Amino acid sequence: MRPRPPRTTRTRLTGALALALSAGLVLSAPALALDDLRDRIDRVEREQQQKRGQQQGVHEDMAGIEDHLHDTSKALQAASDRLDRITGRVAQAEKDLTRAEDDLARAEDDLAQAEAEVVAAEEEAERIQGELEVAYANEAKLEASIEQNAEEQQATRQAVGAIARQSYKSGGLGNLSMTLEVLAGEGDVVQEMAMARTVMRVQDSTIEKLAVQEAQSVAEQDRLAGVRREIAMLLAEAEATLERKRQALAAAEEARAAAERARAEIEERKGELERRRAEQLTATKALAKEKQKLEQELAVAEEESAALEQELATLAREKHGLVVKKEAEERRRAEEEARRRAEEEARRQAAEEAARQAAEEAAREAAREEARRQSAAQRNSSPAPPPAPAPPPAPSPPPAPDPSGPLAHPVSASTSSEFGWRMHPILGYERLHAGLDYAAGCGTPVTAAADGTIIMSTHTSGGGNKLVVDHGVLGGVNLTTSYLHLQGFARTSGSVSKGQVIGYVGSTGNSTGCHLHFETRENGTPVNPRNWL
Repeated sequence: MRPRPPRTTRTRLTGALALALSAGLVLSAPALALDDLRDRIDRVEREQQQKRGQQQGVHEDMAGIEDHLHDTSKALQAASDRLDRITGRVAQAEKDLTRAEDDLARAEDDLAQAEAEVVAAEEEAERIQGELEVAYANEAKLEASIEQNAEEQQATRQAVGAIARQSYKSGGLGNLSMTLEVLAGEGDVVQEMAMARTVMRVQDSTIEKLAVQEAQSVAEQDRLAGVRREIAMLLAEAEATLERKRQALAAAEEARAAAERARAEIEERKGELERRRAEQLTATKALAKEKQKLEQELAVAEEESAALEQELATLAREKHGLVVKKEAEERRRAEEEARRRAEEEARRQAAEEAARQAAEEAAREAAREEARRQSAAQRNSSPAPPPAPAPPPAPSPPPAPDPSGPLAHPVSASTSSEFGWRMHPILGYERLHAGLDYAAGCGTPVTAAADGTIIMSTHTSGGGNKLVVDHGVLGGVNLTTSYLHLQGFARTSGSVSKGQVIGYVGSTGNSTGCHLHFETRENGTPVNPRNWL
């Protein structure tokens, strides 16, 4: 007959059974709560996916707006440059017009002076014409006098000739017979002699008159030649003076006409430039208005993106809370299951221990009986030493240190541009530089700044290849990091650990060279990454 187990063993078995039953009841209740948490996490993930799709669409719209804004900014700059050039040409045309008007005024003065000189020349010509009329009158008078003198000389020569012929016929006034007759005192001869002397006086007077006439004729001829030379000189002088004045007048008229044409051309050119400047000013204003409109649209899109980012951050916090609750519930269930199994194991071990103790108790009882039988013979023997105590259990190892902490730099490089407002190097207007720029070469590996989940891998016009990692709730805020202008992706989805390569430095999007643009956002709002590094 087996020995009956002691009461203490039965008590332990009853307690272990009760504990197992209570554990089963406890584990059945949270199953519904865990399923509800999983359903809520699925709903949040679906909503996150929807919001990310919306955000992707907004980013694509922003990329288009940024492209259009970039083109509009370039066109506006070109239009402004053209307007400046046209304005400069208008100013130059105004200067040219002023010079042309001055030239025209000088030409008109020169023309007036030339006209006055021509009038003076014509008056001079009239004066010369008067002198010419006097000279012509003198010429006619001299010609008549010369002609009359010539006639008188002809008559005088005829008279001299007749006297000479008569003297020749009479043998001359000084012959010998006449001389003897005079000396003899003959009256007729004396009378003839007196007559001869009279004839001689007449002859001498006539010859003298002829000489005077010839001298007068020579003088009048010389005077006539002088008058004619004077007439020729006056005519030449008058013609030359008038011709010079007429040429000066023609040159002045041509200069004035040229100045007038130049002024008209410059006025026409200035009018055309003014028209073009007005058109360019209108175009520039239209481009400026278009740029302002695009900036407003971009601001609205950025606000919408920020709102979606905020909603995603809220959903991320909600998901994080739900995941924490789910993990806590799963840990609790695991602990409950472990406790249940431990209790079952404890009950099994308690049963085995009870059986072992019962067997040991029976063996001890048998040993005691045997000892009593032999006690008489062994009364003087020493008792056996007690068994050595069991060694103490080894201490449990210390928990592993928590790897979480501040963000790590995504690349090992110096920063080339800090967080804050600045003039955009490509778009040409002031906007927030929402992160840090690292001056790393193209192809440099980019690592995750902390543990997290990739929630976006896309391409935008402004940021190029872009990766966004959600790090969950840190320091009471939902923290995300963004990596822009990547040359390529090493990861596009899933969980990543701190220091894991997720992409490579590039120069995609609106970029002036190889670099990494790194952003941190708290609940969707960009903050200075140095607050977390």
